[in-house]
Amino acid sequence: MSSNSANSAIYLLSIRGTLAPKTLVAARDLHNQTAGAPQNVAAARSLGDMSHMVYVPVEHDGHPFGDFLILDQWNSLDGLNQFFSNPHVQEQAGQIFSQRDPVVWAAAEGFASYHFPAPYGKNDRFVGVVRGTVRSHAEAQKVHNEIIGKFVNKSRMAGNMSHEAYLRMAAPGSPEALEFFAVDVWMDAEGMGKSYEDPEFLEAFGKLFASEPSATVWTHPDGQWVEW
Repeated sequence: MSSNSANSAIYLLSIRGTLAPKTLVAARDLHNQTAGAPQNVAAARSLGDMSHMVYVPVEHDGHPFGDFLILDQWNSLDGLNQFFSNPHVQEQAGQIFSQRDPVVWAAAEGFASYHFPAPYGKNDRFVGVVRGTVRSHAEAQKVHNEIIGKFVNKSRMAGNMSHEAYLRMAAPGSPEALEFFAVDVWMDAEGMGKSYEDPEFLEAFGKLFASEPSATVWTHPDGQWVEW
């Protein structure tokens, strides 16, 4: 992968997989002793890891126990590659996950995104993630931005805080990657559910993808997990 020298470029590392520990408490302790160890946090942040967040499925979402999601935002692709090329980091990841799917995504240029503040006291956080294949970047950008423009006000009133769109990083010299990834953050689970089940939204949303996408809903696990 080649690097964008501008620090304003944001890359998202998503790692979804199955936890190796048998309980969430054991997974939390292991995570905090490995990825969350002070020296590891300092190393990651010094290389450009701007944010590290962990999630488990919302209970009614139909996931098996052990499904786990990490979302890291980096502003240095070189730093990300350097950090994860470290055998010690890979060994620790293997302790946390029994199987995992790490993917690096780049912010989708020209795709609408937004970030709204949370009113005081609105402290719950729920994350909607969609991943799927689009027919072309140009077509996906047009359809995506039409959806955002049409539904952003309604979504905000239902408790939506942010929307970010990404495209999978393609290897140098390879054709453009057509895999799309979007992350929505909500402060209201009920509003989120109603928005995603809105028939008008679902009809528009279906036009974005070449085939059925994966859509999942996540929340922060109980207890004190090291994040930044």
